[in-house]
Amino acid sequence: MIVQSLNIVLGIAVMMLSSVIGKELNYVPLIPYHQNRERRRRKLFNSSSTISNEEEQEEIRRRTSAVQVGALYQGYGTHYIDLWVGTPNPQRQTLIVDTGSGVSAFPCSGCKNQCGDGHHIDSVFDEGKSKTFTKVKCNDCKRGSCTNKQHPEQGECKISMSYQEGSSWYAFEARDQAYIGGPHDHGLVRDNGGDQDIDPNHAKAFSFDMTFGCQTRLTGLFKTQLADGIMGMDIADTAFNKMMHTQKKVPGLDFSLCFARQPTAEREGTESGAMTMG
Repeated sequence: MIVQSLNIVLGIAVMMLSSVIGKELNYVPLIPYHQNRERRRRKLFNSSSTISNEEEQEEIRRRTSAVQVGALYQGYGTHYIDLWVGTPNPQRQTLIVDTGSGVSAFPCSGCKNQCGDGHHIDSVFDEGKSKTFTKVKCNDCKRGSCTNKQHPEQGECKISMSYQEGSSWYAFEARDQAYIGGPHDHGLVRDNGGDQDIDPNHAKAFSFDMTFGCQTRLTGLFKTQLADGIMGMDIADTAFNKMMHTQKKVPGLDFSLCFARQPTAEREGTESGAMTMG
């Protein structure tokens, strides 16, 4: 009765509007919720058979299960997340989540001039300990510029970023296996085979070949901030969420940030929210 009344009212409104603008308009009748829901169910399953709610929820979860949840930690006016890089033993780098840039970067072993010593949570990333670390070739630069265009196989991709408050960093492009989240105090050598998005020991399943800036020099706040580096999350091809999606680790580019605020930020890690990918 309510749906029929609303359809009548909508039809009258359309006729009045069409008389005002002098054009014929069409309207779509309102569909009751239970009918619309059944249509979506049939489209999802490509079947007209009766499906229980339990079967529906399981199938939806199976098709969209690649969603990762990682803990956010509170820094100095920022929030950061754990990134684990390298194989066979991943090394932790804590990165500020930045929705205004599209490059992720953190200090590597070649970083000069006090790259966060005494300020950053972790030591610099030691690329020599990773079996999967590679420098990006000059003919494959994603954001950087080639240092040897005549002999690109001998050069590297230099990249730098400057920020409005005056800090900056300089790096070369590199690639390595990486994942976010997981246990805060140790990396995962293998996945536990689980299927729970919020299970920290399942984070290794989302590992992918990440392109990032291997920082060689820092200035300003990048030296003194608590987190080791920065995670770019804008719409660029080199954005962290875009790379995860391109390599089919998550079904979509969507991500969400849930923030909380704690009285203090400890170097050991002060949990203060969560980031969901996909």
